[in-house]
Amino acid sequence: MTVQQPTRSKSFQIDPIRPVNVKITNKPKATSESKAMSDQIDQSRKIEITGGTVNASGAGALSLGDISGTVANTINQLSDSAKPDEPGIKELLTQLQTAIEAETDLSDDDKAEALEQVKALAEVGQNPQESTMQKAGKTAMKILKGTIASLPSAATLVEACSKLLPAIASLLLLP
Repeated sequence: MTVQQPTRSKSFQIDPIRPVNVKITNKPKATSESKAMSDQIDQSRKIEITGGTVNASGAGALSLGDISGTVANTINQLSDSAKPDEPGIKELLTQLQTAIEAETDLSDDDKAEALEQVKALAEVGQNPQESTMQKAGKTAMKILKGTIASLPSAATLVEACSKLLPAIASLLLLP
């Protein structure tokens, strides 16, 4: 007996340039018919990323830790600062990621959204002169500024962003 769970798909428009499609599929493992249904479901998670499409299958959705790891991987693809006494884009984005993750006044959903914007800025850092990257970078900056606008002025993320965002914008050649 094979039971297949329905596939759910949803499209998100994170930025106007690159729509992202998310497909989540739960597929039971084929096992002997005598086992209980709970024993048949494969609880592992499989994520496939190709182009702008993200396919996730298995139990659960992406967690904040998954997003944080993806952001860190994207940031780590950037070059280290050429000047050891001055932070480069890689170091500034790492500081921003840390500040977002540590902010207690942000919900997990808001942290995930802010981390997605840090990832977008890291992608801009890989090719800052490209016009589509510039547009994505401007959008990410606007979303981050909107996120911190909802926080109390004493929040540590507000203070960190007041220093980090202008420096990041300058290095990425963003207005």
